[in-house]
Amino acid sequence: MSKPDLLEAVKIQARAVIPIVKALEQEIGKERALGIVGSAIANDYAKWQARRIQARNLHPRSSGAPSLFPVESEVVEDTETAFGVNMTKCLFAEYFRSIGEPEIGALLTCGVDFANEASLRPDWKFERTQTLMKGASFCDFRWRLKNPPG
Repeated sequence: MSKPDLLEAVKIQARAVIPIVKALEQEIGKERALGIVGSAIANDYAKWQARRIQARNLHPRSSGAPSLFPVESEVVEDTETAFGVNMTKCLFAEYFRSIGEPEIGALLTCGVDFANEASLRPDWKFERTQTLMKGASFCDFRWRLKNPPG
């Protein structure tokens, strides 16, 4: 499970982003600061991924994403039109919760998922209703093909 390189990269990003977000919170309020920074990070990440990954609408099982991140997960549904994963352990969440910054951790990690999925899988509906970062016992990643054949 150990993927220290990616976790260390996120920790370095956090050292830059946390003071910026805190300063913005003082100037414009917490909700607005988190919204602006979160949107900027998510949109930039989705654009970066879109340049990196040319294929669109691949079945979520083919992405191999969980193996790239310092997480543990289990597949709970796998059909041609639906895919579900419960992420049961996340070193990102553990780190940000340990430093008392799960909201900023969510901006840097969890917050990119919706923009990224919309870009890479426009024919799939992506949902996630809970995260380890925000205190849930697991993250619930769910995909459904919007217009299944038949």
